[in-house]
Amino acid sequence: MLAACIRCVCLAGLACGVAAAEEPPRGLVTAAWKLEAIELRDGRRMEGLIAAPPPGAAPDEDVFFVQVVRPPGRPMYLITWGPLAAARVADFRRLPPQEHERLADRIRAFRDDRDRRLNAETTIALERTGEDESWRYATEDFVLESTADPGVPREAALRLTQLFGALATLVPPAVDARRPTRVRQCGTTAEYLAAQDALGLRVANPAVFVPARRLLVAGSDMPALVAQHRAAAEANAMAARRLDELDGQLAERLKALAADLERQGMPAGKRADVVQKARARWQQDRAAERARIDAADRENDARIAAARRGFYARLAHEAWHAYAEARLRPTDGSGMPAWLDEGLAQVVESAPLEAGELRLDAADPVRLAALQAAFRDGTALPLADLLRAGPDQFIAGHAAAAEATGRAYLAAWGLAFDLAVMEPVLTPSTVAALGRGAEDDAVTRFERLVGMPLERFEPQWRRRIAALKPAAAIRPVSPAP
Repeated sequence: MLAACIRCVCLAGLACGVAAAEEPPRGLVTAAWKLEAIELRDGRRMEGLIAAPPPGAAPDEDVFFVQVVRPPGRPMYLITWGPLAAARVADFRRLPPQEHERLADRIRAFRDDRDRRLNAETTIALERTGEDESWRYATEDFVLESTADPGVPREAALRLTQLFGALATLVPPAVDARRPTRVRQCGTTAEYLAAQDALGLRVANPAVFVPARRLLVAGSDMPALVAQHRAAAEANAMAARRLDELDGQLAERLKALAADLERQGMPAGKRADVVQKARARWQQDRAAERARIDAADRENDARIAAARRGFYARLAHEAWHAYAEARLRPTDGSGMPAWLDEGLAQVVESAPLEAGELRLDAADPVRLAALQAAFRDGTALPLADLLRAGPDQFIAGHAAAAEATGRAYLAAWGLAFDLAVMEPVLTPSTVAALGRGAEDDAVTRFERLVGMPLERFEPQWRRRIAALKPAAAIRPVSPAP
């Protein structure tokens, strides 16, 4: 984990408008999943779900176990073991029946989410009125229109559906009336740039949310990359098939070579040596070509996976802004301050999304390293400046503004992560108080939130961030055969 003081926090109830009496005194903390465990006789221990045998079964029954691995800040995955011979298992640690079923439901939900992602073609039904019209998909939270090939908007629609659902769990809405966000997904970079020009914007990010229009515009190289990936995969598959065909013809080719050498009068022993060398050379060439094809496939897969991660991380960022605008802004027009809105958007951006929840359990390592470096070299934005920053200070224009914006974003992320995860003080009433109070300034409101003067809070916050270590991946236990 990050440090002994860090707890996994669910910001459920962050939205304004909930009675203060219903809130805990500081933040809303949720525990990690409750897991069952088995201990092997060689001393190794695995955590997850005991699928079988049930309690009270015969002691010699085989064990079926689903190992749950949740590395901090990284996607969860499952390893299904079984059957494990009962003689290899030293002990069980079971959950009570109700909690066992809750865990089983969560694992089913995780598998269902994975299956839906893999089968978005069948789970997302796009519509359009004509062949030249945009694809359309509508829910209560958003209306998506896209000019990209159908596979791209299907994936985006599925991810947005999951994101808005997870955000509603993470931060329950304060506004009852549904105000769907318009989402425009551009099929080309040129279309995205034209959409920015029409909105009077110019941003490098692959997605942007415009609150005044309740419009999220997304555009990246994803459609082109998907097409390139498909073409490369087909070319590599064709090369692999041709290689298999040539390999299947090897015996005939070697037989023809031996016959030709015999006609030339070459002695039998020398003929056999030539044929054997030809066989070895082909096997070497075949292995090299197979390795080249496999390497090309891995490189192509890695490139498209990296592009997807980057695009959908930014989509999660902008989806937070859209959700906060539509579902969290009170009717009096007040809202959360810019630093908190942008900070939480970055926290959401780097959180794994799985089984209907966003896991806030680790600091983004890139942002963490950058903020720690800014502390060391003295370029970190002072918190007083951050707290008073308005929305315009988070929109980059020219080079100097981009540098200032970078500092503001970095400080906003570090402060939001601290208040949400490390020292949780965010509750519905405290966030509402941050957005109100014309009689005092942003610093005074923040000091009320954290219960101390800013000059005392800031050095403590810096020390907490400076002491954080990037989350390390957890190695799963792999039982020996």
